[in-house]
Amino acid sequence: MVGALEGEPWAQHHIRARWDIQQSDGGVYLLARRDGEIVGQTILLRRSKYDEVRADADPAEINALHAEVPGQGVGTAIIRAAEAIAAGEWNRSAIGLAVEPDNHRARALYERLGYEPWAGPRVLDHWTEQAADGTVVRTHNDPCEYLLKTF
Repeated sequence: MVGALEGEPWAQHHIRARWDIQQSDGGVYLLARRDGEIVGQTILLRRSKYDEVRADADPAEINALHAEVPGQGVGTAIIRAAEAIAAGEWNRSAIGLAVEPDNHRARALYERLGYEPWAGPRVLDHWTEQAADGTVVRTHNDPCEYLLKTF
């Protein structure tokens, strides 16, 4: 897959980082395919990346969910697969995710699938865009609402 994104250095680093998480057993990199093409992805983390969430609820966490074309059920399928792993294989009692306050479409999907606002404060999603060589291109600090689903 990394080779398929040869012209997209940021994507190559993003994919490698998710693969490294999977290789270290920190999570599972989930890919959705349709007709041989990758149409969506996420990383399912064994534990939340946010300290305040881990201290309170300690859920498995869906991070960086992406569907190539919204509205075709790809996001729902990825979320359902993540939930099955978290509740089944990992025997976790909850799963969570962060969503930017202005991402109304994503939030509506999550709520339709049973995710509810976490009782704690907003989380700060800190992440960096990197070139293929690891050079930081841009740093993000996005306030997000955290949603949680219990099994």
